[in-house]
Amino acid sequence: MLPLRDTLLNLAITCVLVLIIVLVAILLKESRPAPLAALPVGVAQVSAGQEASTAPSTLPDFKVFPKAKFIESRTNEADTLRIKVSDSEDEHVFVLYFVDALDASWTHPQRVQEQSRYFGVSGERVVTEGQRAAAYVSQLLKSHPFSVMTRWEQVPERSRFYALILVEISAGKWVYLADLLVQQGFARVAGVTTSLPSDSRSMNDYALELQTLRKQAEQRKAGVWAASKL
Repeated sequence: MLPLRDTLLNLAITCVLVLIIVLVAILLKESRPAPLAALPVGVAQVSAGQEASTAPSTLPDFKVFPKAKFIESRTNEADTLRIKVSDSEDEHVFVLYFVDALDASWTHPQRVQEQSRYFGVSGERVVTEGQRAAAYVSQLLKSHPFSVMTRWEQVPERSRFYALILVEISAGKWVYLADLLVQQGFARVAGVTTSLPSDSRSMNDYALELQTLRKQAEQRKAGVWAASKL
């Protein structure tokens, strides 16, 4: 058994060592640089002055442009299209009501991942099919007459406008582009809805019809559904 003096000495040494360790830890913590604050992500939008000069006001009823022209653009996607609605009008970017088409790039990774989960495929497959969808719409609108119907309802914080697009897929047969995208397995039923001009169907009835088309596309393994693991 150690003498009392040796016991007290060992205890004192232990306390000193603990104190030194605590002091070193405090000094290291104080000398560590503080983490950088996250940079806020800005929202792409045109300036207020540009919006005021180019954006039409929202209309209570739809305006129909029966001789619209598709414009090639690197920003085009299956549901987001640059279109010249008439000879006297400027070009505008329109976003389809009722559907969310597959993204054709990783510009919005969160949305790609959301679509990935919905369709049960990888993000890479979403983008690949999104590029196919964009090419499908580009060829369709360049080879078939189509009409744009818009109330100039603006996409929040974007210089874009919601629209319905009717495509003449055969002589006298007009179909909404939203229908075709869902049938091809290139889009899901989502996004902003609206009443349908000169159509007896309510917006809810039309949305239900789109859901039926989506189920049929899934059963046929059309488009992105061919790779789905759901």
